[in-house]
Amino acid sequence: MLRLAFLPAGLLLCSIALAQPAAPVEVGVRPLREVALPDRGTAPASVIAPNDSRIAAEVTAKVARVHAEVSGTVKAGQLLLELDDADYRLALAQADAQVTSARARVALAEQRLQQAQALRKKQFVSDDAVLELKTGVQAAEADLDVAQAQRAVAARNVEKCRIVAPFAGAVLERQAQVGAMATPGATLLRLVDLSPPEIEAQVQASQADELPRATEIAFENQGKPYPARLLRLSPVVDVAARTRVARLAFAGPVAPAGSSGTLRWLTPGVLLPPELLVKREQALGAFVVENGRARFVPAPAAQEGRPFAVVLPPETPVVVRGQQGLTDGQPVTVADGAR
Repeated sequence: MLRLAFLPAGLLLCSIALAQPAAPVEVGVRPLREVALPDRGTAPASVIAPNDSRIAAEVTAKVARVHAEVSGTVKAGQLLLELDDADYRLALAQADAQVTSARARVALAEQRLQQAQALRKKQFVSDDAVLELKTGVQAAEADLDVAQAQRAVAARNVEKCRIVAPFAGAVLERQAQVGAMATPGATLLRLVDLSPPEIEAQVQASQADELPRATEIAFENQGKPYPARLLRLSPVVDVAARTRVARLAFAGPVAPAGSSGTLRWLTPGVLLPPELLVKREQALGAFVVENGRARFVPAPAAQEGRPFAVVLPPETPVVVRGQQGLTDGQPVTVADGAR
């Protein structure tokens, strides 16, 4: 009887021992923002004027007058060149006459239709005759629309004989000569914007999305850094080079226009140091502390021995000591002074 009574008591003690939770493991943690490494990015870049345009004619005509000279400065809208517009003014006068004639034909067609409609009420003309006159009015109105469009083109050609500056700038080159024939696309003047120059960088598509979050952006030329700030980032990827164009403004001293160099930037807190990387069930990642327990956070793109990226809030407590022996969900305590 004693033996039988003893066995259940032993089993009960074992059950109690097994039911007790495992003792928490002590770990050291630090906020993600303190342990994350900045990601350094670079891209080839050059300093360019905001606008650098080769001014050309849009119509064919002789150069009549040139109002700008090399090294001179001009204001936006200032007259640069005049082309001989005599032929285009004749074309405009002809177009005006065609519009006048077309309007007269519309008026005559409408008058005939009104007369026919009045006679139709007295049954002096047929419905078919009235319908034919309505069609005549519509045709005359269409002819008027065509004449007005042709007149607008003729007027625009006259305007194109006066070439004005699209922006304020300096004239760097002059090919235009009085009496020479100007043709569409052929450079007459080169005009460069006088506004502060900008930086143009060819950024790898894989790094481009980092730029809006980047800090310490600088253009480096001959070892000298020039602080910069992002203006815009093209959404279009160059298929051949796999790059996107970024435009930046100088945030301090300005590098000389035409100089080439390297754009450098830091993207804060996006990578964890490789010593925090652990492997669990064929997956690489890091441990964080959540509600008193260790939680394994996978890092799909991680490679052993290299910094790796995680997507977590900056205040997340990351395990920096004791992570090698942890399991997902294991109770933990944070060592004093390890936060």
